[in-house]
Amino acid sequence: MLSELEYDVLVCGSGMAGITAAAAAAEDGLSVGVIEYFGEPGGIPVSGRLGSISGFTRLDQVAVGGFPRAFADRLDARGKALVQSGGSNINLPPTALVSEIFDLLDFYRIGFYGYSKLTGLEKTQDTVTSALVAMKEGVRRIGAKLFIDATGDGDAAALAGCPFMKGRPSDGKVQSATLIFIIGGLDRARMPEYMEIRKIWKSKVRQVPINHSVFQFVPHGENSSEIAVNMTHAVNADPLSSAGLTAMRRTCVKQAEYLLDFFRTEIPGFENAWISQFAPQMGVRDSRRILGDCVLTADDVLSGRRFEDEIALGVWNIDVHSPDGVHTGVGQAVKAPYGIPYRCITPKGVKNLLIAGRSISCDFEAFSSTRINAVCMAVGEFAGSAAREIISSGDIRRIDVKKIRAKMRDTSYRFFSAPRNAPALPRPWYDPARE
Repeated sequence: MLSELEYDVLVCGSGMAGITAAAAAAEDGLSVGVIEYFGEPGGIPVSGRLGSISGFTRLDQVAVGGFPRAFADRLDARGKALVQSGGSNINLPPTALVSEIFDLLDFYRIGFYGYSKLTGLEKTQDTVTSALVAMKEGVRRIGAKLFIDATGDGDAAALAGCPFMKGRPSDGKVQSATLIFIIGGLDRARMPEYMEIRKIWKSKVRQVPINHSVFQFVPHGENSSEIAVNMTHAVNADPLSSAGLTAMRRTCVKQAEYLLDFFRTEIPGFENAWISQFAPQMGVRDSRRILGDCVLTADDVLSGRRFEDEIALGVWNIDVHSPDGVHTGVGQAVKAPYGIPYRCITPKGVKNLLIAGRSISCDFEAFSSTRINAVCMAVGEFAGSAAREIISSGDIRRIDVKKIRAKMRDTSYRFFSAPRNAPALPRPWYDPARE
């Protein structure tokens, strides 16, 4: 075992929920470490090559503000992103997002450990004491007072022995998974409109289980000649095993070749196109949902229910991608923002671990709305903002949610007002030699 590291807060996973949680805790003056299986922070928008953060608004109804909105606005102001759909989502090159996140990590002196896999958690009764992390140089023990599970799959909570739900109630099958790939070499001047391409795709039975086309330009400027294709669907997926992930990737690579042939032979402007890259990370929509003190339901989502202890709002539609059939699009429309209770991120059986991001406590259908990235960021911001009070009380269930929400409304993140390449904030606890 290598030398130990110690932080106030350890965030497991550096997707957008984890990065937001880390920034919120660091803004509050806590020492923060982040571990990440892939080499770059950013999660699916980066390693999954999605290049999009969605779910801020819908039909002019704003659901997500705070850090997520400020982060999106910063990217937009710097020409690194394009705000679309009335502000509902931003599209951006993954490389631009990585650069911005590394700036944020450096500014707050957050300890970032890429290429590092969480392999175990050590507990004393109902308190997690440390994480065991496999790094290139060996296994390292990282201690913390509060742990935030932002792995997406709920890996940390599962390793801590927390109960979880998985898949649809009838058979446990999870939503289909997608491998994003990038097509380059387009003649954009000859391309039909987006909806016309959709119409062509839907004109006959296809060998990929989706009945509509989904792609977006990678915004390198007005003459961008790349698109990110979000159309492969691996059904009967098993995202919680190496064999399952490998099978999903193999299926999606074969589907991508079929899709490339479709674009080349049926869509003008794609005759000389090629696949320039496959995403390093599979786009897993659905795996564990960690059982918390409350389970958000589809009825809560569709009725726009609000809660006394809500920590975030969602407004994305119920969007179940069929576990074993053709994805046909949105299932049920969400007409008004709904609340996400704090009790959905407090897993049963532990006192110092929170869930941030995709694997919060929901039923199968509600989860297909809450999993969207902007909502995950909003949940992550509360988790990080609550860290100081949780550490002080010693228990995730002994905090004042309304007090923390009020603090969040008054928080102005120094990162957003700092000049480009500003020096990192001084932190007496930070000692590079320990890294």
